[in-house]
Amino acid sequence: MEKIANRKDIKPGGSLPFTYKGEQAILVRTKEDDLMAYIAICPHAGGNIEWDEQINKLLCETHLSLFDVKDGAVYRHSSAFEVRNGLTRIELKVDEDQNIYAL
Repeated sequence: MEKIANRKDIKPGGSLPFTYKGEQAILVRTKEDDLMAYIAICPHAGGNIEWDEQINKLLCETHLSLFDVKDGAVYRHSSAFEVRNGLTRIELKVDEDQNIYAL
């Protein structure tokens, strides 16, 4: 297990980049207080994935595809590219002190 942060370190609706097994990753705390984590690399062309709090979606900065935060599935892809695979989810564990770990 790798400690990412403590729940108090990330506000509801916010995100936190981290490294998971040598890859860029992102932790999102939804406005509903759910914690989700994904490898932050687009499955199409390796673009960077960022959290867009305004629209509550994960966004590929390379070709503007959107991914659902709940499951990492493609929400909308750009007309230039077709993305069939969603983001790779990282399983999380939260201990009694609210420390968040990637499994």
